[in-house]
Amino acid sequence: MIKKISSEDLSILIFKDRIAFCTLDQTLYFKLEKKNNADELDSWIKYNNLIKKNNKCILFDSKGVVVPNKLFDVSKKNLYLSLTDDELDDKIVETNIIDPDNQVFVFSKGKNVDKIFSNSIKDLETTHFASYLLPFLSKVSRRDLKKNIFIHLREDYFDLFIYQSSLLLLFNSYPHDNEQDFLYYLFFVLEQFYLKPNQFQAYFLGKFEKYKKYYIAFERFHKQTNFTQPKNPEIEFNHPAPFFNYFFDHENNSGEI
Repeated sequence: MIKKISSEDLSILIFKDRIAFCTLDQTLYFKLEKKNNADELDSWIKYNNLIKKNNKCILFDSKGVVVPNKLFDVSKKNLYLSLTDDELDDKIVETNIIDPDNQVFVFSKGKNVDKIFSNSIKDLETTHFASYLLPFLSKVSRRDLKKNIFIHLREDYFDLFIYQSSLLLLFNSYPHDNEQDFLYYLFFVLEQFYLKPNQFQAYFLGKFEKYKKYYIAFERFHKQTNFTQPKNPEIEFNHPAPFFNYFFDHENNSGEI
């Protein structure tokens, strides 16, 4: 279960071009540039009074793979990730255990992540956004023996998860600039799994005004479309991953949709 955030929690979401600092009351953005350094970020964090007791760093601009725990060999973690990320020379490979699904999530982290926080937040635990979504989606999917697809729309990319009940069949991320890009990649994947319209349950993670055209385009193809909470456009419009603005503030997020 994801606990309800408190005034002592800080979620640091790292995207390609910015860092979102999310507290109970607000979200502040720090623009990422090549000239950024630890002193500059430290001063900005102190000015905005963002040092909390519970700090977690969540990566969005990195790739990852899921490995069954029984088959996982820590000495081969770079090999696992090289199947989806062929540029690991300047990155650190890390892992998260996903309970209760007995999976290991392997992901990359840029070496500059630790450096930029070196003066402000010590011993910052870093995770990948998919490490949070996978156990949540598994609980939702296990209610139905049919194949279920989950679509997480965010800035520049969408994440696609395909389940058979609680068994994960696919996790991958695809670029998009518009609904045409989205449908192109989505149809390609569904064809590989021989999934025809209305042969599966489809869930969008949240329903947001900024992605209205995507929902309309998808519903022309597939009528059995569902939306997880939140089902309203009240989340901040410009957030790079609006579902996460809701996800960590949902007290009973244990498979509820």
